[in-house]
Amino acid sequence: MDKKKKYSVQDALEFITAEDSEYEGCESSSDEDSEDPNYIPHKDVESDESTIKGQKFSWRKKTFEIPETTFKGPCAKPPDEIHTPLEYFKNFITDDMLLLLMEQTNSYSVQKSNHLRNVNTTVKELEILIGLYLRMGLCQMPGNRAYWENDTRCPMVADNMSRNRFQTLLGSLHFTDNTDLLHRDAEDKCWKIRPWLEMFRKQCLDIVPEEYNSVDEQMVPFKGTHSPIRQYVKGKPHPWGLKIWARCSSSGIPHDFVVYQGGTGKKTLLGIGGDVVVKLCETLPAEQNYKVFADNFFSSAPLVLTLLQRQIYFVGTLRGNRLAGCQLEDEKSLAQRGRGSVDARVNKEESMVIVKWYDNKSVTLISSYCATEPRDTVRRWSKSDKAFVEVKRPHIVKEYNTFMGGIDLLDACIARYKYHMKSRRWYLHLFWQTIMLGVVNAWLIYRRDCKLLGVQKPLKQRSFQAEVATSLILWKSHRGRPSQNISSPPPPPKRVRVGVPEDVRTDEVAHWPVKCEKRGRCKNCKVNATTTLCEKCDVRLCFTEERNCFKSYHYQR
Repeated sequence: MDKKKKYSVQDALEFITAEDSEYEGCESSSDEDSEDPNYIPHKDVESDESTIKGQKFSWRKKTFEIPETTFKGPCAKPPDEIHTPLEYFKNFITDDMLLLLMEQTNSYSVQKSNHLRNVNTTVKELEILIGLYLRMGLCQMPGNRAYWENDTRCPMVADNMSRNRFQTLLGSLHFTDNTDLLHRDAEDKCWKIRPWLEMFRKQCLDIVPEEYNSVDEQMVPFKGTHSPIRQYVKGKPHPWGLKIWARCSSSGIPHDFVVYQGGTGKKTLLGIGGDVVVKLCETLPAEQNYKVFADNFFSSAPLVLTLLQRQIYFVGTLRGNRLAGCQLEDEKSLAQRGRGSVDARVNKEESMVIVKWYDNKSVTLISSYCATEPRDTVRRWSKSDKAFVEVKRPHIVKEYNTFMGGIDLLDACIARYKYHMKSRRWYLHLFWQTIMLGVVNAWLIYRRDCKLLGVQKPLKQRSFQAEVATSLILWKSHRGRPSQNISSPPPPPKRVRVGVPEDVRTDEVAHWPVKCEKRGRCKNCKVNATTTLCEKCDVRLCFTEERNCFKSYHYQR
C-alpha cells in the first residue's frame, strides 16, 4: 500500500476481503495454512527465480507423488541388415554437402587469386581429403608436413595426395559466397559456415531421439584471435575455443546443436542456460514423456515448469541462488545427521521437487518426475574409518548420474582419434568438428544396430574410422572417364594394400586382373591356386571352367 495516500476504513475492508489483491504484500493466503507444520512460506527473491508468468512458488515438506511418465515416443527399429561404415558416414556427410563444399571452394579460389587461378577440385578429391584427415587422426604427428617428410613419411597419407595439393585444398576450403550480401544475416556471426552447419544439423535431427536426453556444452579448441565467437571457460581442458550447445542421448548420439555466438545483453526470464534448453528441446515431440537432464548452469524452477507445458520432464543440479524461495536444511545440519542424509521440498502444485543430499558435500537437485524414493546404497571411501562404507543414495541422484553423461561420452569419443588441424580461419575448426561428429555418430548408430540385430563383435571405433577413411579414398560412386574440362590430380603411385572395404570391393570400377609371379590361394573359393591378381583389391582370384571367382568376388555382398 502507498504510505503517502490515505485510505478509509471501507478501503481497508476491501483489501482484506479481496481474493486477489493488486498490491504487493497483500496477497490472499486463504489456500495456505500458516499453522500447518509442513508449510514453509516463501521469501522475497528475484522475479526470474521465483515467478513464471505471475506464478509464485511455495514449498512444503511432504512426499512427492510420482507422475505417470511412461515413454510414448518412437523407438529405434532394427535395420534389415548391417550397412557398411561408409554408408553410415554418408548419412551425416551427404553428397549434397560435398557438392556445396566443392562449388564454394572452387569459387573462393578464383576470388582469392583475382580470377587468375582455380583449384578445380572435385567431390571425389574432397572425399580423399576427408579420408586423409581421418587417417591422420589414427596416426598423429605434430604437423601436416611430417606425413610427407622422408624421416617421418606416412604411406597411408602421402601415397594418396601430394603435400602441395593437400595444402592448396586446405587453403581454399569455403562454404558460402562472400559476395552474396542479400542472403546474409547481418546478426549471424557464423555466416561463413552457416549453410554447412544447417545441412549437418538436419541430418542429426533425422535420428530417432531416445527417451533420455542431456543438454551440455562442447568446446572446440581454438586459440586464434581472429574469431568473433571465441570464448574462455575457466576450468575446462581447453578453456579457449568455440562453444557449442548440444542435446545428446544417454548413449552419446547428438540430436541437435547450436553454436554459441556470445550474449545479447538482454535479460530473459529463464536466463541464457534456460533459453538454450528450451531451444534445443523444441525439436523434441511434445507430450511423449521425454526426459531431459542438465547441470546447474541451465537448471531453474521456471525452466522445469516451461518444459512441463510440453510434457517434457526435467532433472538437473541446482545452484543455491536459484531455489525460488525453497528453504532447505543447511549443510551443517545435514552433516550432523551423517552421510546419506536427505532433505526434500515439494511445491504447492506438486509438479516438482527439490532434493538436497549430503555425501562428502551437499548437492541440490530439482526434478519433475523423480524424488528420493526408492533409495539405494553406494560404496564410498571414509577417511575417518579408512575403509569403504555404504551410503544411502536418493533415486534422483541415481537418475542424474546414469543419464547425464551423454555429452561427456561424445567428447571422449571425438578426442580419441581427432587430428588438430592448425588454421587461422576459425570456421575450419567447426568444419573438422562436424567431420568427427559424423564419424562418431555413424559409429554409435552402427553399434546400436549391431545390438538390435544381435551382432556379437562389432567394429571398434579405431577400425570403424580406418574403414571409413579407406573407403573415402578408394571408393568411386560411378563408372566412366573423368570430365575433360577438370584437371584432376595425377594418380597416386602403386602401393601394397591388405584387403579393401566392402564398398570398394563392389564399386565395379577399375578392378583389373593382372598376372603376378608368385602363386597363391584364391580369395573367393579358397581352393584353387592362381597367379591372377585384382590390381585394386590386391587379392588373388582364379579363372576356371567351373567357376569365375573374379566376377563373383566383386559382385556378391
